[in-house]
Amino acid sequence: MMLNPPTQSHTAIIALVLFSLSCSHAGEYFTIIVLPDTQFYSASMHGGTPEIFEAQTRWIVENRENLNIVFVTHVGDLVEHGDEAPDEWRAANAAMSLLDDSEATGLSEGIPYGIAVGNHDQSPASDADGSTSYFNHYFGFSRFMGKEYYGGHYGENNDNHYELFSASGLDFLVIHIEYDLSPDDDVHSWADSVLKEYPDRRAILVTHYLIGSGNPAEFSPQGQSIYDALKGNPNLFLMIGGHIGSNGGEGQRVDTYDGSTVISLLVDYQNRENGGNGMLRILRFNPVQNEILARTFSPYANSGRGSFETDENSEFVLHYEMN
Repeated sequence: MMLNPPTQSHTAIIALVLFSLSCSHAGEYFTIIVLPDTQFYSASMHGGTPEIFEAQTRWIVENRENLNIVFVTHVGDLVEHGDEAPDEWRAANAAMSLLDDSEATGLSEGIPYGIAVGNHDQSPASDADGSTSYFNHYFGFSRFMGKEYYGGHYGENNDNHYELFSASGLDFLVIHIEYDLSPDDDVHSWADSVLKEYPDRRAILVTHYLIGSGNPAEFSPQGQSIYDALKGNPNLFLMIGGHIGSNGGEGQRVDTYDGSTVISLLVDYQNRENGGNGMLRILRFNPVQNEILARTFSPYANSGRGSFETDENSEFVLHYEMN
């Protein structure tokens, strides 16, 4: 499943130019962006600042056309202190709202996106039965209702929700599931019903704590429970999580059940300098080659000129049949 990393570019600027050119073929390449834990940016902790968060989303907007960015997913932990920190939520909202800007993005609904609820978005932290009032105040279903890409939600709030989008003639479904120390069978049943409602859509699942670092990484208890509940759906091919910033904050594993393969990725840089230094994950889909090129990039690093991280855990190719 994993192929050798591509040849490394000499400089981040040259690499980004070449990468942009390779993504410019309409109907061929398209890109999904993964935003890792942003809590230290929103909370101005460990060298992080809200400006770093905004640098990430501004870069996404500015490169939407060049990279053909069709969706953005946030793995959770928008903030550090849950409902106790209204200023953090205002900072997170300001950064994420750049994706909604129809004029800047050139899209009437902005760039489609979804956010998983992390343990620090909950109050008390790590309590799925606690409050997510600020998350739902800023990112509740009322924010997304009426947008064509918004699919729906589970229960009375937007803690668990899904989105729909299409690119290069392929239809996709993205399900976001809330962090839960005690995996919720009802939520899993809901996610299973959504997967079955859209059997012809290629499905991605995002939850805050999915796997640990390394390759092959171990499932978290919730990650294992989610996989066990949903692995019988052949349209599920990719799962993404954050939460674990130790040992580089990167991990992956591949699981196959009844002939269907699911790739799982960890993307979390919060333990790096400046609370993550603005790093994010670029997933470039190439339907012609049946490949997903994963790259790790910071628009904030290198004095704002941008910088790629190119070790084998940060830059690699995944095989995925798209024909």
